[in-house]
Amino acid sequence: MPALSLTAMHTLALYGPFAARVRMAWTYVARQVLDEDPATPGNPLRVSLARSVLNPTDLTGATSGLTPVIATCETVLTAAADAPSPEPAALCDAVTDDQLITAVKDAWNITAGVTPALVDPSAT
Repeated sequence: MPALSLTAMHTLALYGPFAARVRMAWTYVARQVLDEDPATPGNPLRVSLARSVLNPTDLTGATSGLTPVIATCETVLTAAADAPSPEPAALCDAVTDDQLITAVKDAWNITAGVTPALVDPSAT
């Protein structure tokens, strides 16, 4: 069972200030991905996602599409579970910027479509 209910996750994902912070975390990490070594496993997929994040066709759609990925990340769920109330502002405030950036980095490969076998071929 996750640290937060699905309803609380949904409420957090729809909370404007949280979505804005998540959007900035995706943008921050996208810039880093564009500078990474091209030999990084899954680099073409990772770069494709970075370009989509930095040049969305619809900013609203891009934000709403990426926010639930982060609102369901264990790093975010654990932090938000320590909020003093279930209100979205309190849940949002319980999550630090560093935790959001970690969540985006943790979600990058799966969001880009980079499989674990591509990252570590010996794992198959």
